[in-house]
Amino acid sequence: MQKIIKELSELENKTVAVVGLGKSGIAASKLLCSLGAKLIINDKKSKEEILKDLITVNGKIERIIGEGHPPEALENADIVVVSPGVPLSTPSIVSAVYKGIPVIGEIELSWQILSLIKENVKIIGITGANGKSTTSTLTYEFLKRDGKKVQLAGNIGYPMAEVVLKLLNKEIDMEYLVLELSSFQLEGIKTFKPDFAAILNITPDHMDRYSDMKEYIEAKAKIFQNQNGDDYLILNMDDENTISAIEYLRNVYLKKGKLPHVFYFSRVQNVYGAYLKNDSIYFNAREEVSDDIKKEMENTVLSVSTFKIKGIHNVENIMAASLLALCSGCKGQSIKDVVQQFPGLPHRMEPVREIDGVIYINDSKGTNVDAVKKSLESFPGNVILIAGGRDKDGDFSALKSIVKEKVKALLLIGEAKHKIADALGDLVPCYLESDMKSAVIKAKEIARAGDVVLLSPGCASFDMFKNFEHRGEVFKDIVNSL
Repeated sequence: MQKIIKELSELENKTVAVVGLGKSGIAASKLLCSLGAKLIINDKKSKEEILKDLITVNGKIERIIGEGHPPEALENADIVVVSPGVPLSTPSIVSAVYKGIPVIGEIELSWQILSLIKENVKIIGITGANGKSTTSTLTYEFLKRDGKKVQLAGNIGYPMAEVVLKLLNKEIDMEYLVLELSSFQLEGIKTFKPDFAAILNITPDHMDRYSDMKEYIEAKAKIFQNQNGDDYLILNMDDENTISAIEYLRNVYLKKGKLPHVFYFSRVQNVYGAYLKNDSIYFNAREEVSDDIKKEMENTVLSVSTFKIKGIHNVENIMAASLLALCSGCKGQSIKDVVQQFPGLPHRMEPVREIDGVIYINDSKGTNVDAVKKSLESFPGNVILIAGGRDKDGDFSALKSIVKEKVKALLLIGEAKHKIADALGDLVPCYLESDMKSAVIKAKEIARAGDVVLLSPGCASFDMFKNFEHRGEVFKDIVNSL
């Protein structure tokens, strides 16, 4: 696959359709305008709402098409840039592909432009169903502590196009770019190639977008489709679906003739990479890596008891981030310094308050079934679980065993509350609540000293809240008002 943009000057006066005007769509529009492109803006929002979003975009906007994605919206485009929230199966996009119009995502656009601005920036790409934001932030913090010029972008809320535009305008400099990448973002890549890539886990998520798990795994595996023998790939040995993605490495070998250096992380077995033993993380290097990397890996041991963030899932996140950093040339001491101080991110197993011996935890980012399972595994028991929201076609019956073992009561809210109750409601006391406030009040009523009230919804937030951050803030505000 050849790049669409071979020279920056090629974009001048090209007609580019930007489909979807979320954060990445707005950032892509700004970047394209700065290079002289003419834009067609298409979004499902009204034209009035789109105009408000475009206030900060200065450039040539030829047409604005709102209220959906009609086929004629993309007819005159030379290139189509699709935001991750818009499926590539959208009829107007399918029609554009059929007509031979190049269709790419914001990550691919940004990558192609970045490679023309500054060739030697090392890209670290991180994907997975759960843990992406924490692992990406940890990797960024490790490299920053090590004195490297590093930026953080992607699905974490800071679009790659925005970073590339700042680099273009000489507002920043960087040697490394850490990218959190969702499956939606990976769908739109063509030539994008991270120097270092990690798949943290692949568990059922977004099944309302993908036809089956095979399609979801294929989307995640795209992160390494363009890697070669000079690159590094980090995989979770304990996750069956992640290991199944290895079959797609055959395609890499057939295209490149070489495979990336593959390392694993595991909580249960000694592997080439990072492994957990006696409450410490050890690193085991392959022979083919440089002597400096091998020496640093073998001399680095991380004691879990020194980590500021807790939870077995965070041990996995730290293993993955440490491997990415060490393979990037980071010193083990820099990693040790950060894990002793890093408090974690908001809305991810975030302690809120203790009231009468009851601890309240905000895990609003737990938006799928496996995330809830990992969160519950972090507690010995006596958990009052607040769950529910907009279903993503999750299989809540997969939580039966862990609910029996760890959960004292279920408090269910949102559109999915009846589905969750049907799957789990006969295992423990179950209450269907009208909103977050009534759920928290009920939790306080039934909780006793030693219990944990955990918000880990297992669902999207959009039925009742703007996003998972809003949901978490509402939960914290209610808890702090008790």
